[in-house]
Amino acid sequence: MPTDAPRAPASRYRLALILAFVSGWGMSAQSRMNGEVSSVLGAPAQAAVWSFGSGLVLLGLATLLSARVRRGIGRIAAALREERLRWWQCLGGVGGGFFVAIQTAAVPLVGVAIFTVATVAGQTATGLLVDRLGIGPGGRRPILPSRVIAAVLAVAGVGVTVSGSLGEGGLSPLPVVLAVVAGAGLAMQQGVNGRVNLVSRDVLATTGQNFLTGTAFLVVFLGVQWLRGAYEPVSFAGVPWWAWWGGCIGVVFIAVAAWAVQHLGVLVFGLALLSGQILSALAIDLAVPTSGHEVTLVMALGAGVTLAAATVAGWFARPTRTAPDPSTLVKG
Repeated sequence: MPTDAPRAPASRYRLALILAFVSGWGMSAQSRMNGEVSSVLGAPAQAAVWSFGSGLVLLGLATLLSARVRRGIGRIAAALREERLRWWQCLGGVGGGFFVAIQTAAVPLVGVAIFTVATVAGQTATGLLVDRLGIGPGGRRPILPSRVIAAVLAVAGVGVTVSGSLGEGGLSPLPVVLAVVAGAGLAMQQGVNGRVNLVSRDVLATTGQNFLTGTAFLVVFLGVQWLRGAYEPVSFAGVPWWAWWGGCIGVVFIAVAAWAVQHLGVLVFGLALLSGQILSALAIDLAVPTSGHEVTLVMALGAGVTLAAATVAGWFARPTRTAPDPSTLVKG
């Protein structure tokens, strides 16, 4: 297992932070899109298969048209054969598939803002562990007080955000708990996908591998439903045109994550991403509120606490200038 990771160059660190933040806006839009498909179909699993399957089709076309993507896939296969890459490191898509399945089921019940902030608890706590164990591509990152403070602040943000709704008795705790578990799966996904990307050296190849395993997981899940007699065919009539594009946003997110995690680590990437999610989720719920789950002052306060967590983590993890080692200087 790798040792403590060096910090990324400042320019790449800043770019990775910006991309993670912007991706967070896209993920909130994806939450609303997938939630709308699930609400119309009345079948969260089928909606999740659509989200992952449509992304997989796009990536399949990219593989057919791009020799670079095919070479990246070949490098992944070679690394698996040579055991430079473990089989479980290629299962990041399972975490993503589980997240989308929970997302499509929970968003219609709790709204985008509560779902988004609830994922913070699982994602930040697990991100701290993933970085400490060196599961991600950047090697081990120590559990410093600043990182613990950021994780605790994020969890506190979850508690503040959902406290008002829970107190009113208008919110079932189960979707919130599942959102926390889904967030933990995302942190693991980001870590292992970053390792796959180091091998493939192509973000679309990494993303394609991720969508393949995620789609396979969801298809197996549907198969289990069918065997139990719980599967029912659905009609896609009535789904608004704007709700079909969740899979496309997912492709962009996974590609960004596979690259950015190498420079930020899982915890900082996750909190930068969630900062964008929080702001956009509140904006979406304000502009197009989910019935019964309008934005309140308490939710806004919880979002502010979560943003503070991202700021703490990003500030202490930023690259710093160091004086050159005198032994390496050329003497005239």
